[in-house]
Amino acid sequence: MSLHRQMVLLITGLLLVLLAGICYLSVRNSRDYLEMQMHSHAQDTATSLGLSLSKPLGQDDLAMVQTMVDAIFDRGDFAEIILRNPDGDVVTRRSMEPPPNQVPDWFVDWLEINPMPGISEITEGWRRVGEVRVFADKDAANRNLWVAAKQAFWLFLFVGGISWVVILMIVRAVLTPLRTLEKQAELICNKDFTGQQPLPKTRELKRVVQAINRMTRQLKVLFDEQVAQIEQVRNQAYVDTITGLGNGRFFNAQLQARLESSEEPFSGVLVRLQVKGMGQYNEHYGHDAGNLVLRRLGQVWQQTLEQVEGHCVARVTGTRFAALLPHQTIERVKVLMETALGKMQRLDGLNLGGSSVQLYAGMSACKVGDDPKLLEAQAAAALERAQSFQSGHVEVYDESAHGDALAPSMPGVSNWATFLEDVIAKKKVVLHYQPVISCVDQTLMHHEVLARVAVDGKLVTAGHFIPLVERFEMVSRFDRMIIELLIEQLKSQQHGKRAPLAVNLSSHSVREEDFDTWLLATLRNNPDVAPYLIFEVPEITVRTAHGKLRRLAVSLKEMGAKLTIDHFGTTNSSFGYLSGLQLYSIKVDSSYIRDIEDNLDHQFFVQSLVRIAHSRQILLTAEMVEGEAQWNLLRRFQLDGAQGYFLGQPQPDREAA
Repeated sequence: MSLHRQMVLLITGLLLVLLAGICYLSVRNSRDYLEMQMHSHAQDTATSLGLSLSKPLGQDDLAMVQTMVDAIFDRGDFAEIILRNPDGDVVTRRSMEPPPNQVPDWFVDWLEINPMPGISEITEGWRRVGEVRVFADKDAANRNLWVAAKQAFWLFLFVGGISWVVILMIVRAVLTPLRTLEKQAELICNKDFTGQQPLPKTRELKRVVQAINRMTRQLKVLFDEQVAQIEQVRNQAYVDTITGLGNGRFFNAQLQARLESSEEPFSGVLVRLQVKGMGQYNEHYGHDAGNLVLRRLGQVWQQTLEQVEGHCVARVTGTRFAALLPHQTIERVKVLMETALGKMQRLDGLNLGGSSVQLYAGMSACKVGDDPKLLEAQAAAALERAQSFQSGHVEVYDESAHGDALAPSMPGVSNWATFLEDVIAKKKVVLHYQPVISCVDQTLMHHEVLARVAVDGKLVTAGHFIPLVERFEMVSRFDRMIIELLIEQLKSQQHGKRAPLAVNLSSHSVREEDFDTWLLATLRNNPDVAPYLIFEVPEITVRTAHGKLRRLAVSLKEMGAKLTIDHFGTTNSSFGYLSGLQLYSIKVDSSYIRDIEDNLDHQFFVQSLVRIAHSRQILLTAEMVEGEAQWNLLRRFQLDGAQGYFLGQPQPDREAA
């Protein structure tokens, strides 16, 4: 039971005891006082009546006696007046008929009003002539006390109710810092080191909050130092120290992973950029000036290409840059390259003192399944030919042979836009399921949902048609269609046979104005299946829509759904954003898993991720586990789960998967 509830119950009990006690004492004291007053009044009446009756009674004037008794009885609140002679015989008696019962019996029994009667002996001279007894009317006393008790009860109930509300408000205000402390402790567990402000007014609570704030600041420093140390080592392995871009090792790993994944949608353009004349420039102006030029060239290279979602840019050697641009046509990339080279040639200080720096670019189209070495050779050949022209020339390798990388030629599809419109409208997709297996006990964690489309009776993987979905701006509609299919499927299954499903969301959908509103409304209308849905978004979304993604993560968690960061490690982003997102898991990109058994840098990166993720209570999974050596190593590194063809191929039936 919470402290707030305990205090409320305690205060309520005390108020009830106080109310009952005050009412009891008030009524009992009133009863005692009234009983005493009734006896005193009866005794005074008896004494006065005895003196008045002495002469008439001594003379046996019974008519006068009766008249005087009647007069006294009619003027007072008496229940009975009895006059006896010296022998004890009743001379006269007057009594009142009991009135209708106006007071509850339990109240009368509880009061027990029994006032003593007034008694007086009647004498004439020295002779005793009789005795008079006067009994007060206790029914009238009961009625008066009953009215007074009801008034006291309602008065104390009103005052007690107001006092109870005021005290509750005070208790709530006093305990608010404790609730804030509880939330702060939960935030600390999630590595969100936000201090509590303002400080409470209560001195004891203020000291506690100050101590918690000091601890929070110290923990934040320790966590930031740990993250900074891991990022420093990672940067030494994968980041170029001069430009801040990825280095050759990072770029080659990304290229290899993208082209080897049959499940991940990828096609696009590989670009090589050559900077000529840097040797002469360094001789004239020094290496520091040369490094400054390379750094500024790298900034233009990054800024021009960052509009391409999922881009990968790097400085692969001293004067050579590279870029991998997914889901782009040759024509689109050529325009971007000409724009980038134009900005680079206009940089201040690039042509000083006749020391000319020339820029050339070569590129080739690529798609899933292509040979990375062949593609690099093609791009290099295009780059070599570009250098026979003037500075700023962009050369495309063998465009006629490659064709449009985003529109694969298939006999069954003459118009991809119309074909995909029909697929979305009629929900003509075939869902496959690949299991994600626990590294701890090798049990099923969930299934990842993979989409297939039938073309001439043959299923085509997402790698072929998702780039076209993005090209024709159908991404949000496609994502909505897949989510609706999964919800229908989950609702059709018995509750005990449901298994969690992970579905990919495009960055385009997350950034769309009303997609998150639609998604949350859909989950709100299907609360029974929401806990079985895991939404995976690529890491690039953190950079392009961090605020929106953060709000979406909070809302999904409130509804029981989960959020995962996919392709973690592809953007060279800081790990710091993990402390601000409420994530279920992060999935290490396949470029770090493909050769992890032979690559010590990849092993260090994954082990570092394990420590950071587990300290945030975030699960860490891996993709594209294709061999036993990878699986055993990931289990030894204490990852939470993994998926890949070694653990289970995608199947149209979840039970088969």
